Amino acid sequence: MRDRKRRNQRRASTSPWRYALATWLAGVLAAVGLGAVAPVGSALRTSLGLSDGALAWATSSITAVSAALGIPAGWWVRRFGAQRALPWGLFIMSVAAVGSAAAGYWGLLLGARIAEGVGYLLVFVAGPVVLTRLTQGGTRSAALALWGTCVPTGLAIAAVAGGALESVWTWNQWLALTALGPLIMAGVLTAVLPRLPGTAAPCGHREAGAWNGALRLGVAYGSLSLVGVAVVMVLPAFLLEQRQATPTVTGAVVAVVCLGSAVGGLAASWLLRRGSAFSSLVPLGALMPVACLPAFSADFPLVVSGGTATLVLVVDGLLISAVFAAVPASVRRAEDVDVANGILNQLGSVGILLGPPVFGLVIAAAGWGAVAALTLVFGGLGAVLLLTATHTSDATGTAAGVPRLPGARGGRVRRNGAGPLAKATDVSKPQDVS
Repeated sequence: MRDRKRRNQRRASTSPWRYALATWLAGVLAAVGLGAVAPVGSALRTSLGLSDGALAWATSSITAVSAALGIPAGWWVRRFGAQRALPWGLFIMSVAAVGSAAAGYWGLLLGARIAEGVGYLLVFVAGPVVLTRLTQGGTRSAALALWGTCVPTGLAIAAVAGGALESVWTWNQWLALTALGPLIMAGVLTAVLPRLPGTAAPCGHREAGAWNGALRLGVAYGSLSLVGVAVVMVLPAFLLEQRQATPTVTGAVVAVVCLGSAVGGLAASWLLRRGSAFSSLVPLGALMPVACLPAFSADFPLVVSGGTATLVLVVDGLLISAVFAAVPASVRRAEDVDVANGILNQLGSVGILLGPPVFGLVIAAAGWGAVAALTLVFGGLGAVLLLTATHTSDATGTAAGVPRLPGARGGRVRRNGAGPLAKATDVSKPQDVS
């Protein structure tokens, strides 16, 4: 008992950034699984005799799971405990990835990818909750903003590594490799994450408007995700058809543009860590439709088009990271953070699924100039909802009762509205894991 107490005390005195970075890496590895099929899509289609539609389902099924089950997953994570759900989600992804690698026909591949989507959803609902309960103040805002970079970082790693190995490995070997990282990380998180105090069980009547802030942030996330994914998906067709760029040049430009989202998320993390207010980041959203004008115009040099398209994704990534950082302040009860993250994942996934077809249909009807108009509509909606949600949270205050570890840093009240957490609970005492 004394040994356990000493171990908990040593963990409690560790900088929360150690745990934040481990949790972030878990999200990155989960996002690698999300993008694992795309680099080997051609080989997979040939090997299994898949149509383009069947391959698209295998690629997007993970996102479809989040679009259908995000909110129920939030409720379940609250009951099961975020600290347990995070490594379990990684473990499920690892087992499912092995199933994908062993698939000999489309039905088995689709089933394995759906199972992988369940694990992915658990990771992306539980991860921000773990960060919320291990950090406070400006550190919490910065850690949650960093979480917003998980998807673009993981997708970039999948594209680079999968593309490099595609010529020397089979698609089965690549998919099997993607199972290794989540499996190792599940064990690491189980070993290193401290025991987290639980939150009180939900009871009583929910007052009207209790979920307004989380719903605003969810729609904001969906709108911003719609813009980011759509711009990346339609850009290759524009470069190939309108700019007569070679496939090699097009691929290089799109890769740089995708990384812009991660750069924006890192910028948000740095700014919020230094005390910037959420409201000071929102006006940057006006740059997105303006940057789309040269990005999707043949009248500008290719380097200008690529640079301005990258700027769109930098701002989009920055605002998405700000959305994640604003979640704890958007709810009135500590235990609602889990469900709020479920709302974010469900509505964000809906935006990801709708973005490419919506942009494609409008571009076919109105031409490439419509990209700027659509970015103005959806990007503006996301920015406005982020602004209103953060103003509401500033007025009502951060959710009470979210515990922190003794010794966690970053407890000063910040101008971004992420105030100090409740009084620390002794993690050496038996607690419900959450």
